[in-house]
Amino acid sequence: MREHLAWWTTLALGLLCQTALFPYFSSPAWAPDLTRPLVLWVAVTGVPAGGAFLAFGAGLALDASTGGPPGFGAAVRLLVYGAARPLRGVFFDDHPILLFPLALLGVSADAAGAWVLSQFALPAPLPASSVLGTLWRQALGDLIAVPLLFLLLEVASGRRSSRRPGS
Repeated sequence: MREHLAWWTTLALGLLCQTALFPYFSSPAWAPDLTRPLVLWVAVTGVPAGGAFLAFGAGLALDASTGGPPGFGAAVRLLVYGAARPLRGVFFDDHPILLFPLALLGVSADAAGAWVLSQFALPAPLPASSVLGTLWRQALGDLIAVPLLFLLLEVASGRRSSRRPGS
């Protein structure tokens, strides 16, 4: 229960910051997307349970809060989840430096998915050069956001303390 509460609260606060706070400090291309690190968290830790559902829910919440096409963000978040899920159990517990390549994987999967999906689902597909430019800007933000959100969720969910024997 604690893990779900921490994850959904972080999602709600992240979307609030993303839609109400960040636009005052940066242009949309530079504003961090805080749903992507949350999806990466659930993919590589398995906390809380129900990762694909949570990734889809994060994408729908992103679509609803930003006015994006319904289901577009959900599909892209599922792709990010699918790209990071094979890394579960072998990733960052013992080597936190690996969070940086994970952040780049998330941004790359997000950009590739958005570009491919836009070719079929949007009336005016996203140009590849625009997606690539946004990818680089988003990557810089995620190199900061992923480790910070992972640390926040590590503490808020009690993930490590729940894995210790005798706790």
